[in-house]
Amino acid sequence: MKKSALALLFLLLGDRTTRADWWEDHPHPEEWAQARESLGEVLRMQLAKEGPSGLKPEGPGEREFRVWQWLGEWTYLKGASAKDFSELGKNAELVRAYLENARAEDRRAEALQILLEMQAKAPGEVKELPRLAVALALVFDQPMPGKWPHHQVPVQAVPKVEVDPVVRLQEMALLQSKRRYAFDLPDLTVSELKFLVDHPLPDSEMEWARKNVTTSRSSFDKVFASIRYDDARLQEGMLIWPFPAYRLADIREKGGICVDQAYFAAMAGKAKGLPTLFFTGQGDSGGHAWFGYLDAPGRWVTDCGKYAEENYPVGQATDPQTWKPIADTELTFLAKGRERSDGYRQAKLWTDYAAAMGPEAGGVFLDAALASQPEFLAAWLTRAGWIEKDGVVQAREEFWRSFVKRFARYPDLKVSGQEKLLELAKARGDAQTAKSLEREILVQNRTRRFDLSIGATASQVGEKIEAGDWTGAETAYRQALREFRGQSGGHLFYGLVAPFVETALAEGQTGAARNALQEAKRVLKAGKETLVGRALAKLESQVREAKPPG
Repeated sequence: MKKSALALLFLLLGDRTTRADWWEDHPHPEEWAQARESLGEVLRMQLAKEGPSGLKPEGPGEREFRVWQWLGEWTYLKGASAKDFSELGKNAELVRAYLENARAEDRRAEALQILLEMQAKAPGEVKELPRLAVALALVFDQPMPGKWPHHQVPVQAVPKVEVDPVVRLQEMALLQSKRRYAFDLPDLTVSELKFLVDHPLPDSEMEWARKNVTTSRSSFDKVFASIRYDDARLQEGMLIWPFPAYRLADIREKGGICVDQAYFAAMAGKAKGLPTLFFTGQGDSGGHAWFGYLDAPGRWVTDCGKYAEENYPVGQATDPQTWKPIADTELTFLAKGRERSDGYRQAKLWTDYAAAMGPEAGGVFLDAALASQPEFLAAWLTRAGWIEKDGVVQAREEFWRSFVKRFARYPDLKVSGQEKLLELAKARGDAQTAKSLEREILVQNRTRRFDLSIGATASQVGEKIEAGDWTGAETAYRQALREFRGQSGGHLFYGLVAPFVETALAEGQTGAARNALQEAKRVLKAGKETLVGRALAKLESQVREAKPPG
């Protein structure tokens, strides 16, 4: 072992250094790569000896592991300030928050550059609100979607600005110091704070909301209905905002439809320091929007403005860290505030170590994480990555069967595991098992999560179309309509009917398109004034205008 490693081993086995001491002892970036290699070697040796008990939150093992991880982030940076990187490295809470929350999909170089700029220009705010700094960096490391906030308003009508994360941090720190937020920001986690900062509205919009929306946190769900519903707009089919400006004051003055009510409530919540979620979903009559908000640290209310009679199986929100849809189970876990528990933090630390070190050094730590938290999804997905990489079919089947059993209460996760088993069954030519799995997915989700069943059925219909089996596709399509009669017209129309009819028209199968549409009209029975009814009429027009092949 090299001399530097021996010295580090002595430190680890004896008086372990603090994170700040480490950076003071290693001020030169030229030595960081070698120091990291040595530190990793010593860390593995020490933890191989101590096992999971040697790696506890806020213990010396975690301190050394997080230093090792943070040093690895330096490789993403070119020409950056080593001094600012070191100063950030000394901030234990910031480093932990960043490393616990950063994902493979994040643009690490951009996120780190934001943190470095914050450290250079707003060191006091970074020290005071490290988790807020991390949330801003992980949200604004990539551009927001061009059609933010939703597709039912012209982009030019929304009063957006280019967000400077440093300025946003300073502004929010000032508001925090003046007690103008519903929560103390230091009480919130990164996963909560990212739903507070995820907007490009100017402070003039936020300030208007802070002054004019006076609803208390405990009854904030009422903000949705405080916007007058514009029935005339809906009756006229004006689903796009028809006015030149989409300011919060304009929405309050003119009223709006559900998407405007949900947007208003979500933005007003963010202005007042309440993390919020903007949901869309398909119900019996078509699309709908509603919102959710953080009622207390770790406790979310996710059905504000959601109509129970419309039969929505689940809403779709967006994760601002990736600008992709949030998984249903993530919302479930989010609502339960699981990440605030000591058990979660311990399982997260063990899983992070296992993922970083690989199966040989990390396997026992992953076992410990799952023994402590049997439903800790990150640990399951880490093991899935190892097993899929190994490619041993029997091991893969055993793992996904265990996964399905463990997550049987969470329909989306259960289906994802069943789809893996289905893929394996098809790969080995086991038609009977494949058919059984397809049927199981359909039946088990027919009521509460029919959106998953519709998606699985549409996939089966699609496979038959790709194979040129239009007779089989039509049979499967009709069977699906019968299976889901009386359930979520929106999901059924947009998930199965419209794709089938449009594909049939594109393939010259006008007879199949016409028959499919007539069958759908009998099953859906959508009112002419509903969103589904209008979409159905438009699709019927397309079928009438289509010419038979030849």
